[in-house]
Amino acid sequence: MKDEIKSLKVINKFAILGGTFDPIHLGHISVAEAVLDKTDVEKVLFIPSGKPPHKELECVSNSDIRLDMTRLAIEGHENMEVSSIEIDRGGMTYTVDTVLQLKALLGNDAKFKFITGADAIHDIKTWKDYKLLLKICSFIAVTRPGYNKNTEAMEIEKIEKKFGCDIEFIEIPPVDISSSQIRQNISNGISVDGMVPDKVSEYIFKKGLYK
Repeated sequence: MKDEIKSLKVINKFAILGGTFDPIHLGHISVAEAVLDKTDVEKVLFIPSGKPPHKELECVSNSDIRLDMTRLAIEGHENMEVSSIEIDRGGMTYTVDTVLQLKALLGNDAKFKFITGADAIHDIKTWKDYKLLLKICSFIAVTRPGYNKNTEAMEIEKIEKKFGCDIEFIEIPPVDISSSQIRQNISNGISVDGMVPDKVSEYIFKKGLYK
């Protein structure tokens, strides 16, 4: 078992923040900080995806590069960890498989939640084995810029009633940053100051990424 997974055995409750993280940016860190501040979660586990199905046709940076950037981004944040569990598993990356693997490693009584955008919950039916996922894992749904929080809250309530699942809805400060915009800025020679952590910015330019 990886050391970062082992450490979660002594945590009362943690939350998973998954993503391609190509690159990870300050919006991702802001989400993690808000979850730690507004919920009973004690630690956020960042999990860079291996081969995400929804980005099958896109060019995604090497997994080791995305993993390195994620580790650099959370340096100094003692309530945040990074796991390579999805990258190590290989094959197509599905949330339900990650949740099942974590339960196998930590035990079925392990308490953790999966963080996602409140808007993404509306498309939960498109996720692999979504009924099983909603049964075995709780969710934290966070607001995203440009979405109506009242509408999102009502939709989430409908899903909870229909499937008998646990979805905690929280409002977070809007941070309008996207990985695609960062890649585009770098490609066009535009500054990404204030969009990514300094160490991630240094890594990107040292490696000559996204040009």
